[in-house]
Amino acid sequence: MKEYRADIAALTLLQIGVCLIAGGLCAAAGLFLSRWYRIMWILIAVFAGIALILSFLILPAFFRRIRVVCTSSQITLTAGIFFTRMQAIRIDRVQFVQLLSGPFDGILGMNFVTLFVYGGQLTVPFLGRKERAELTKFLEERGVFHVS
Repeated sequence: MKEYRADIAALTLLQIGVCLIAGGLCAAAGLFLSRWYRIMWILIAVFAGIALILSFLILPAFFRRIRVVCTSSQITLTAGIFFTRMQAIRIDRVQFVQLLSGPFDGILGMNFVTLFVYGGQLTVPFLGRKERAELTKFLEERGVFHVS
């Protein structure tokens, strides 16, 4: 049995992205709503509050709850903040595997492995380079995934 967790580098990237988007929205509100002083400050406070809640409460809680367990016969994904979703597939039912990686996959932890089965799919999110390599090796050993 092998357990995988979401890569913390992806969390950091998403937190920075949320803060940059909120900063841009705050700057746009300050630029375009300078005539309406109260509305401008209300919007800036709302954007900043949403960014702080999302970056430092919701995203870390979501990343802590992502858990993938691989056994000899199945792969189980558990994720969710308020409602926990558990999805399990049998390895012998996997039709094909899709790997999704970005240009900086080793640094950012933005690797996704999607397993397609009859009638559905299971996406393993936010894997680091090492975890992605371990999972593909595990699937190769089971005869599900072949690298050419």
